[in-house]
Amino acid sequence: MAQEDILSEVFSTLRLHGGLYFRTELAGAWAVEVPAERRRIRFHLVRQGSCWVTVPDEETPRKLREGDLVVIPNGAAQVLGDQPGRPVLPLADVLASGALSRDGILRAGDGEGIVRLLCGFCDFDEAVEHPAVASLPALIVLSPRDLGSEPWMNETLRLIALEADLSGQGRDGILGRLLEIMFIQVIRRLSQEEGAGHGYLAALADPRLSKALATIHREPETAWTLTRLARISGLSRAVFAERFVKSVGLPPISYLTQWRLMKARRLLRETDLSTGEIGRRCGYQSLPSFTRRFKAMFGTGPGAFRRSAR
Repeated sequence: MAQEDILSEVFSTLRLHGGLYFRTELAGAWAVEVPAERRRIRFHLVRQGSCWVTVPDEETPRKLREGDLVVIPNGAAQVLGDQPGRPVLPLADVLASGALSRDGILRAGDGEGIVRLLCGFCDFDEAVEHPAVASLPALIVLSPRDLGSEPWMNETLRLIALEADLSGQGRDGILGRLLEIMFIQVIRRLSQEEGAGHGYLAALADPRLSKALATIHREPETAWTLTRLARISGLSRAVFAERFVKSVGLPPISYLTQWRLMKARRLLRETDLSTGEIGRRCGYQSLPSFTRRFKAMFGTGPGAFRRSAR
């Protein structure tokens, strides 16, 4: 299974969903604080002008120029402003003032230097804490210079900007799909960078660890052991376990368990297979064992989850 296939399967199982907050026209001196929002991935595309962004885990503000895309994972709070150090207004106060018009544009400030942003989000199944999202950097900034050799990413951003200016039927649905595509493209790009850093993306970029991950995703029903997975990776048991934990953040068997239960959650929601059959497809020959594991992870049993999901 290729790296892209693993990512596609992960985000499909997480039920990734994109949407647009609003467009902005901000002028003069301004600074807005966007509050933390659990698990939601926020982003801003600078369509005109420049501004600065600050997040809690990045003490140094980052300047964003026209064409730049900033992605802020894990629901982190953030401050956007025309300059660092401006007095900050909470976003809730700005919205309460009536700054958001019926055409979906947030207009605030008075003066020169209009900054136009496109602000959106991607969210996903909040009950699942997958390393692909949990280990992302606190701030991801991509500029047109970074994307010079990647026309597919530039075209996605261009389509997002064009679609956002339309007001016809279907706009929100099209934008949602484009935003999901854009986010997966960003993650794919990070995973393919030389020296992909740390975390899950580093594991995908590691030729040995990626073999084990692909095996787990392809055959979650198999009774994998640490020894067998290490052999597939071409590493000793100890080295494999240490490298896997360092990159993924979980021991191999813990990751296997997590993926099995994520897949079971998806099958319970999307198919009419019996609970026992779903358990078997996800590596549990005993229904009580499957039920116990599922409830331990998600706080409810498979049957109750299926009823609530439908």
